[in-house]
Amino acid sequence: MSKRAVDLLLRAMEARSMSLQALALHQVSRSATDALIAAKLLVPSGHVPVVAAMDDYEDEPVEATWSAELKSYGYHDSTGRWVKVAHEDIAACKVDYGLALAKILVAFERAGPSRPTPLVTDLVWEVGTIKLAGAKAQVPIWFARRLGDPGVWAQLEALIGRKPPQEIRIILTSTPGERIPETTQKRNHIINVADVAGDPARLAISAQVLGARVFPEQVQRRFPIDHSDDYGIVWLRGETLTFKSPKQRRLLNVLFDAYETGSATCLTEAVLYEAGYKDGTNSFSKVFSGRDDWRSFIKYADGNCWIEP
Repeated sequence: MSKRAVDLLLRAMEARSMSLQALALHQVSRSATDALIAAKLLVPSGHVPVVAAMDDYEDEPVEATWSAELKSYGYHDSTGRWVKVAHEDIAACKVDYGLALAKILVAFERAGPSRPTPLVTDLVWEVGTIKLAGAKAQVPIWFARRLGDPGVWAQLEALIGRKPPQEIRIILTSTPGERIPETTQKRNHIINVADVAGDPARLAISAQVLGARVFPEQVQRRFPIDHSDDYGIVWLRGETLTFKSPKQRRLLNVLFDAYETGSATCLTEAVLYEAGYKDGTNSFSKVFSGRDDWRSFIKYADGNCWIEP
């Protein structure tokens, strides 16, 4: 599988509906969609009978209906003419969460049901328990999606409030890290799947990376500055700084690579481009908008930038 296929799967998990038009996914990436279908991570799910009707030279979404007489899906245009819609144009698929979660947790010894148990219909599932280095007992695992939606987040907060873990709980999610709100219930560790992946081209999360994220105090660190494997945590002279944005972590990756190999400086423009900032973001103050703690270890001058703890 490719990184693009993994990214597409996580995006599909974040969609409002559980059923998605295969045609729409193909428009995002045909190769990634076909790879997910071949891996049975996307499975058939009936039809999503909405098409873009070309009527009066304007695209207009209309509902396609089934005609028993004509034995086809279609719609009537403004002249009353029946326009047939091919099955493949509205065929739908959905994520097989049982298989996806099994692949995500393949590196762990997991106990629990073979299929995830729904806790909030189509939004939150109980997956079982895993052994995790540093934990005193088996760690319960949940999976949740669409946590950037305030309504979904409120349901999850209420649920974990009613069901507190004995020690800790890990809630994996398809929601990007920067869109996950802060929870007041600190025994619950809510972590984006991609943030703890061992390889961005695989779904499987890394036991080592996950352990460092959940138990950062147990990681042996270099002084005066060190970072987690995914660059989501920077330790600076005993202070812990957390970075949720994937682009911020890619930027830190570039800067730390230069720092750790003894390179003095990097071109700021090149670093921003490599991290994915191609939309007019041309300064670190924009990259880290709303926070200033990065200034304690990232320096810049004359078009160059470097780490200086």
